[in-house]
Amino acid sequence: MLRSLPQSPHQPSATRRCCSGSSVIIFDFDLTLVDTKPVEALRAAREWKSVMARASELEVYDGVHELLVDLDAGGQTLAIVTKSPDMVPRAFVRRYGWPISIVIGYHQVSRRKPDPEALVLAMRRAGAKTHETFHVGDHPEDTEASRRAGIVAIGAGWGSEDVGLLTASNPDHLFTSVHECREFLLSAP
Repeated sequence: MLRSLPQSPHQPSATRRCCSGSSVIIFDFDLTLVDTKPVEALRAAREWKSVMARASELEVYDGVHELLVDLDAGGQTLAIVTKSPDMVPRAFVRRYGWPISIVIGYHQVSRRKPDPEALVLAMRRAGAKTHETFHVGDHPEDTEASRRAGIVAIGAGWGSEDVGLLTASNPDHLFTSVHECREFLLSAP
């Protein structure tokens, strides 16, 4: 299911199609790129060594690898912003050869999502402007952080623990599968 909301007063260009070769796509990590539900209790307890020890048990959502490779081939800059330490997503970037060079973890910023600090840092590292940046996340905090950063919010319903709450946060676009998100992100501007 694809849902594009009407233009947001916060985002004059929120309903534009994606993506030009100069676009930046920022992904949340947990429950957006990778199903981290099996280690959720460890994440909540901040037992990061235990999370890393079980990383091989975690599954990448179907279609994620192809999505990342195709976006990179189209000239988009890819980034990950996570409330986890950056070592967790970096391990997946290395393991799967994902074309992502910008990874921002919680320890690189003083304020976590929904504060937009990490998104702004990723945009700065990519040399991006707000009108060319998209943020894909599974949680209402991701939508709020996107709004506060002035960028397009894309809801990742395929990994969301509560799609109703994600929907209520009014992302600019909401997808229930990686495939639907891929179609949007690879569509002509």
